[in-house]
Amino acid sequence: MKIIRRDWFGIDRTTTYRLYPIGDIHLGNRACDEAMLKRTVDAIAADDDALWLGLGDYADFIGRSDRRFDVDSLADWMQVVHLGDIAKAQRDRLMDYLAPIAPKCLGLVEGNHERSIKKYYERDIYREIVSGIKEAGGFEPDHDLAFGYSGWLMLHYYRSDKRQRGTLLKLNLHHGFVGGKLAGAKALNMQRWLWSHEADLVIMGHSHNSAAQVEAVEKVRGGKIVHDHRIGCYSGSYMRGAMYAEMKGYFPLPLTQTVIILQPGAHEQRDRIRVVSSA
Repeated sequence: MKIIRRDWFGIDRTTTYRLYPIGDIHLGNRACDEAMLKRTVDAIAADDDALWLGLGDYADFIGRSDRRFDVDSLADWMQVVHLGDIAKAQRDRLMDYLAPIAPKCLGLVEGNHERSIKKYYERDIYREIVSGIKEAGGFEPDHDLAFGYSGWLMLHYYRSDKRQRGTLLKLNLHHGFVGGKLAGAKALNMQRWLWSHEADLVIMGHSHNSAAQVEAVEKVRGGKIVHDHRIGCYSGSYMRGAMYAEMKGYFPLPLTQTVIILQPGAHEQRDRIRVVSSA
């Protein structure tokens, strides 16, 4: 599990950032809504205060010898010429989308689709994506973007140009592990995670929903009883709900994008992180 730190300086009370978790794209699957992906990328590119995180399952990465392979699930743009190296075709198209916003990337989580192709077919497509984003973003070779399947992102904000009088926001990131057709299992697992991880914000993917929930943990600080405000959210998906439900037998899920509003200079912790969803 990786810990990555990012620092910002010259932050005042009103400084605001918009953080987009981008995960469960499943590019190359016919259920992937690429128009929605483009809208997300365009919104980030047009916003000077926008940042993003990768939450895994960036493409399907399912080759012809994989038992999960289904030619009917392929996107229309997948042609015969791409079948020799499906992962490369999907990775290249992914980079075409993400390259314009690569400099705004805070880190990349590995998904189960990236892990599966590495485990069974010895293709570390996740590292290829990380390297591609680093190159497109103009980052130094030793700049750390790879969390693996889960990790911590420590966001340090300072009012001056020195590391003093700062605010720390602790983000716990996980591709996700929750399944099921109903919302109950997802909510309960997020609640357990928030109670067992001292994070200001938890972001998970995998389950293709975009719910957010707030929890509190009671503790004693400075001789007073206080409550830690913690918020968790799921990152959403770019899979068209009705089409994905048809293939998998799931209930349709709304096609939404999670956006996290960060105002690190706010007086109250509950005002420093807000989660909203947009269609």
